[in-house]
Amino acid sequence: MSKGAWKICFLIYMVLLLNFVVIKFNGNINELIDTIQSNKQWREQGEAAINLVPFRTFDIYINNINSGFAYKNILGNIIPFIPMGFLIPAAFFSKMKILKTLFSCFVVICSIEIVQLTLYLGSFDIDDIILNLLSCIIGILLFVISRNFKVVS
Repeated sequence: MSKGAWKICFLIYMVLLLNFVVIKFNGNINELIDTIQSNKQWREQGEAAINLVPFRTFDIYINNINSGFAYKNILGNIIPFIPMGFLIPAAFFSKMKILKTLFSCFVVICSIEIVQLTLYLGSFDIDDIILNLLSCIIGILLFVISRNFKVVS
């Protein structure tokens, strides 16, 4: 596939990521407005919206491992970001640049966290960043593996 086609795939991926992960829009605008108002109200009452302590929310996940909450949050921070680690090098780098790819992923992920915080769509959580980056590493590995396979015609 050409770089242009990969860039289109990346653009489509980013639109979907922003819609479902950042905005969490499921088609119901009233639900989205309620979420924003609720998050704003929680913050006005002093509820923390920023976690800068690594692995703090992992404790919550481990203590609630049998709940759907833990699985939803862990998988929701892993699965959507695997394609990013694959698509960034496929779309933007002629040679595999692991550090450049990781840095690009980091910038996008931090931007997402900042947008969630500032628009009352969610919180800024270092643990989300850690899980998202691990996901990107999986995507990078898949990209490297895929480049080593040649299609025989």
